Amino acid sequence: MNEQRVNFPLLLLVLALIGGAAALGLTRLDIETDVLKSLPTDERVITDALAIFEHHPVHDQVAVDLAIDRDDADILMHCAALAEERMQASGLFAAIGMGETGAMLPALTTHIVENLALLFTGEELERTVLPRLSEDAVRTRLQQTVEGMRGLEGIGQAGLVAADPLGLRETVLARMLPLAPTPGATVVQGRPLSRDGRHLLITARPKATGSDTATARQLAELFTAISSELAAEYAAAGIGVTITPVGAYRAALDNEEIIRHDVQLALGMTTAGLALLLLFAFPRPLLGLLTLVPALAGTAMALLVYSLFHSSISILVLGFSGALISIMDDHSITYLLFLDQPQAVRGKHAAREVQAIGGTMALLTTVGAFIVLSFSGFPVFAELGQFTALGFLFAYLFIHFVFPKIFPLMPSAGNRIPPLRPLAEALFSTGKVGAAAAVLLAAVLLFFAKPEFRISLSDMNTVSDATLAADELFTGVWGKIGDRVYLMHTAGSPTELQRHNDRLLARLETDIEQQRLQSTFSPSMIFPGEERGRQNHAAWRRFWTPEKIEQLGRTLIREGRDLGFTAEAFAPFMARLVDSAPPTTVLPPPRYHSLLGITAKESGPLIQFITILPGGTYDPNRFFQDYGRDGKIFDAAHFSTRLGRVLFSTFAVMLLIIAVMVTLLLFLQFLDWRLTLITLTPLVFAFICTLGTLNLIGHPLDIPGLMLTVVIFGMGVDYAIYTVCGCQWYGTINHPSHVLLRSALLVAAASTMIGFGVLCFASHSTLRSVGITSLCGIGYALIGTFLLLPPLLKAHFRDDAAAMPTGPIAARVLHRYRLLKAYYRMFARFKLRYDPLFQDLARMLGPEPKIGRILDIGCGYGLPACWCLEALPGSMVTGIDPDAERIKVAGMAVRERGTILLGAAPDLPMVIGSFDLILLLDILHYLDEEQLTATLVRCRRLLDPGGRLVIRFVIPPPLRKSPAWHFEDWRCRWTGLVPHYRHPEQLRDRMAEHGFVNVRLSPTADSELFWIVGYASEKEDQ
Repeated sequence: MNEQRVNFPLLLLVLALIGGAAALGLTRLDIETDVLKSLPTDERVITDALAIFEHHPVHDQVAVDLAIDRDDADILMHCAALAEERMQASGLFAAIGMGETGAMLPALTTHIVENLALLFTGEELERTVLPRLSEDAVRTRLQQTVEGMRGLEGIGQAGLVAADPLGLRETVLARMLPLAPTPGATVVQGRPLSRDGRHLLITARPKATGSDTATARQLAELFTAISSELAAEYAAAGIGVTITPVGAYRAALDNEEIIRHDVQLALGMTTAGLALLLLFAFPRPLLGLLTLVPALAGTAMALLVYSLFHSSISILVLGFSGALISIMDDHSITYLLFLDQPQAVRGKHAAREVQAIGGTMALLTTVGAFIVLSFSGFPVFAELGQFTALGFLFAYLFIHFVFPKIFPLMPSAGNRIPPLRPLAEALFSTGKVGAAAAVLLAAVLLFFAKPEFRISLSDMNTVSDATLAADELFTGVWGKIGDRVYLMHTAGSPTELQRHNDRLLARLETDIEQQRLQSTFSPSMIFPGEERGRQNHAAWRRFWTPEKIEQLGRTLIREGRDLGFTAEAFAPFMARLVDSAPPTTVLPPPRYHSLLGITAKESGPLIQFITILPGGTYDPNRFFQDYGRDGKIFDAAHFSTRLGRVLFSTFAVMLLIIAVMVTLLLFLQFLDWRLTLITLTPLVFAFICTLGTLNLIGHPLDIPGLMLTVVIFGMGVDYAIYTVCGCQWYGTINHPSHVLLRSALLVAAASTMIGFGVLCFASHSTLRSVGITSLCGIGYALIGTFLLLPPLLKAHFRDDAAAMPTGPIAARVLHRYRLLKAYYRMFARFKLRYDPLFQDLARMLGPEPKIGRILDIGCGYGLPACWCLEALPGSMVTGIDPDAERIKVAGMAVRERGTILLGAAPDLPMVIGSFDLILLLDILHYLDEEQLTATLVRCRRLLDPGGRLVIRFVIPPPLRKSPAWHFEDWRCRWTGLVPHYRHPEQLRDRMAEHGFVNVRLSPTADSELFWIVGYASEKEDQ
């Protein structure tokens, strides 16, 4: 068995550098787990939501549901006290429980009672106070007061009863209900108690943010310890105690743990799957394992370069890295399959072959798609686009610059045929039957291909089953706060904030009257500013007429006497009713800020949060229009709706951009609209079938799938690019190397689908959605390439030599290049149009006897040879050139009327027979004197008697050198050659010395070029 010539020291060095680059990149980068940072920031609704998430204390708040299996408030209070004590001792929280709130309520109630005259609008007086003035209402209220004062809760309440016998303070406190966790909850000892008396709520604010996974892990351990302690304490009594914490910390911790698990799963399964696949794909299976090296190198270098410009990277991007490896190894699989052949192959030649069959164009479309993704407006997808584009670029550079040095020469692999190669050939050979089946499949799925979207932040955020159960329990007990609307505004001072709250409350009250809003709470309901206080006091004075005061006084004395109250029991309240002096308005004291929704950053403005419950005629668009100027708004339902519209518009625009970009790149590659449409056909097929399949399996496009659909345009077209460019390069899909290319495409697609297929089993919804969407898109792109392209390419590249045009020579020459790559076609077109070579060549040949055999030394792309074939009917040509690419192109152009050989002057390959015409066009300056002599001698021997040698050569210009001369001189020296420029007379003498007769010189319109023609007088022995 042949030993593989691998540069193992370089390979080991490369592997070490890959590991070092990856480690350094990961060390420099912080792993970002906060899903909110994945949202776009150029949309008002979204930026408002992000600002409220950032500043609202509830965002990072931890809520703990403490429950027992029986109705016993005392046990609940004891458990709560122990839990709060442990939480306080942990040092993880800045504030715990409602203890401060409970301590504030008595003083706040006193403030309300003392300022009742400032706290009611005229409408509120009529609606809430007037019904309390009837005799029945007064009697009922006093009876409830007496009953309440008999218990412990009545201690210290006599002063409040005297100052507010009607309980007006309760109507004011009731305005704070929108702040309550759930309707019907009661507060016992400063802690919310559920309706059934079995659940108690503890709230706490951690010192660190909710996205801090280190703190989140400590919180989880703390609550586990508290739960175990409480369960053990009451187990002997048969009392079940459960503790259920919820909060942002759980989502952050779940996201990190789930994605880490998914990353390990993806990397492990992808590596194992690829290794198994490659064992069946290569003649030398162990060689296939090295296809992972460029992908790993690209990923490592992408991490390192990315870390130079960014301080963090989303964990979702790292989770995508498993699929990324499988995507990026497509190019390396193609390279190594072309290297691992029955004949010996040099690494550089394999790299050139991959470039020739579309490798560079495939890279451009894929990188372009990911770069477009970086402009999506979604930070996480921008990161993914930049990171993946870097990965592809570095992997490609590794393949074409490092791999050829690791594999300078690969010996023959023998005749072993890998198992996957017959499968690839079978799929590609289905012909019209396969194409018809693909069209039928697309036609059926077209009925289901209507884009459907599911826009939810849960698509970007995945939590464990335990967290979902905790959220469900908490919502069932304490209600769902997602139906509330939050309005946030800022002010530079308490006075400014109070005035703003007054103006805002007046507008909110109008919307409540019109049923646009159900209710709201604003600090101005308890601490009105001067203007609102004056208005409310005026309404108070108008409402309390002498008749109402007198009537209420008699009713209180009469009903109170029967219940044991003295005639003067309510004198403080009655005195306030007749007092015309308004109470003094005050600013909300700082100790009430947390209760009133006011927060403040150090040396920053005051931030006010207003909680609003929508009403029956609530219109979110109008609400944003009416209140958007006053601050920032978060409405969960409207947020999701608007996010969906933003995504749809982003998707549509990006889809259009990437479609135009891919189409433009393809057209520039082919300069042929038919080939462009043929290449796009599998992509259209994949797009239709992917949308139809997603709808059939009940997986509408979500945020990740939506963005990745765009990427499929750039990635899925690669298979078609390779297939079409390969057909252009080899001239037919039946060429043996095109068969090898199809095998490479199948292996590459299979490896990509393994990477994405693994993500389908991920626990994180984002990675799972990426896997499902991309698996469908890439899979259908492969099916479209293998089933639809063969018939289309056979029709396009059919040999229609009989259709050779009969017009001018130039048109017939261009017809020979019509199926070749655009560069060769454009080269031929511009050469024929702008190079005087062909007009001069016709003059050099003249009306000579018939020329049968032609030898073109340094034939290049075969253009002069093809010109001779069309100008000299019945002639045959032999071309010689040292460049393998030019040999291939020239051979495809001359077809059956010529032979193109690899070689260079003066060491020409062995040719059979002699020639009537030998061409040496624009190559003499590459030859030194010894090489020139040998070349002239060989040409003389190869010419028939009377045959001619036609030379065009570059001379030192007598005057100023042209840019073209300087470019050719630079290009020659860049390749390591020393140019040799000769004067025409010198060359004429040299030809005469070597047996050429009738040597004549002919200048051209270009002073830097000369023609010389010489004839063979007699045939010399070889």
